[in-house]
Amino acid sequence: MSQRPEHALEPTLAELLTHFARTTVPRRLYQLLQLGIPFAIDFGLHRQWRLAAWGVALAALGAWGLADRWLWERPTAVIGDAWRPRVVRVARATAGVLAAGISATLLIELFLRILGNAPIS
Repeated sequence: MSQRPEHALEPTLAELLTHFARTTVPRRLYQLLQLGIPFAIDFGLHRQWRLAAWGVALAALGAWGLADRWLWERPTAVIGDAWRPRVVRVARATAGVLAAGISATLLIELFLRILGNAPIS
């Protein structure tokens, strides 16, 4: 017989982001999307590639949140309308991979820059 702990486990980052996307006002998700794209374009034109990548990651996070929210609020499957949820699921997965991949790559790159160059022994 397993005992249930009195305190809940800490939520993961995925659970926190999903909760945020599903409970926030949709306007905030649109703002992420609408701020990230011009941010990325502007810094890309000025050849600031890291900042442009952060803008793309921000826009992808907004797109992921909007797609997740749409799928969550959608009623059960409607007969004859099965292609839209598939397209939104693919868009959600693509945006999530893009946001997570760019963020992880930039954070790892920042960490390696902080470490600096090791002396050759």
